[in-house]
Amino acid sequence: MKVTTKLIAASVLAVQFLLAGCITSVDGDEPPEPKPEAAAQSHFELGIQYIQRERYDLAEHRLQRSIELFPMPEAYNALALVYEEVRQNLLAEEVYEKMIAEFPDFGRGYMNYSIFLCKYDRKDQIKSLIDRMLASDRTLAALGEISAAECYRANGDEAQAIVHYQRALEYEPYSAGALLPLAEIDISKGFIPEAKQKVDTVNNQIGYSARSVYLSILIAQELGNQLELRNLMRVMQTRYAGTEEAKILFGGA
Repeated sequence: MKVTTKLIAASVLAVQFLLAGCITSVDGDEPPEPKPEAAAQSHFELGIQYIQRERYDLAEHRLQRSIELFPMPEAYNALALVYEEVRQNLLAEEVYEKMIAEFPDFGRGYMNYSIFLCKYDRKDQIKSLIDRMLASDRTLAALGEISAAECYRANGDEAQAIVHYQRALEYEPYSAGALLPLAEIDISKGFIPEAKQKVDTVNNQIGYSARSVYLSILIAQELGNQLELRNLMRVMQTRYAGTEEAKILFGGA
């Protein structure tokens, strides 16, 4: 009797395990497959974490898997940056091209690709890229020009930076991203009236920012305009007290 009871119990367990593999929901339907978007997002987030830890080998795998499951422009962009970090420039360029072909409106990708091309002074490719951006959107083209300009400026090629900032203004005449850097360059060269015109354009057409107010303060100091200087200092203290620009003017950690 005891043996029979044990056999019955064992049989019940066996059936339970079999049923566990077959019955997947109350109504007997198969469970839904995990959504590829969610899985891709998980792989993407892990890839970003590995990038932050400089584990580019692991980041590469996760980002590739993310793209396989559900292509996202952010994953392409991150993968290209991984290849840049490990000096796999051909792979980086290939990924940038795939990203742009699949997501032609992804502005950040264009900007990073433009910076990548600037690093190696590929002027013809930059022009071609910006032409493609212009075909999509004038604002996008302006961003591409500004990205190239920032890269050239960071690398000490101010003349080439100015060229790209000025091209950006052809697409976006009131672009703060082009006018304010050009004003900074003007100030460094002593062209104060020219700098003032550019900064005033930004302040009037777009509005104040910590950067534009800071430059306005420098210009007012150079011109000896004490009333305007006091007003601008007040604006900086009340609106932008915690910014880097305020720390430069008033001190602070």
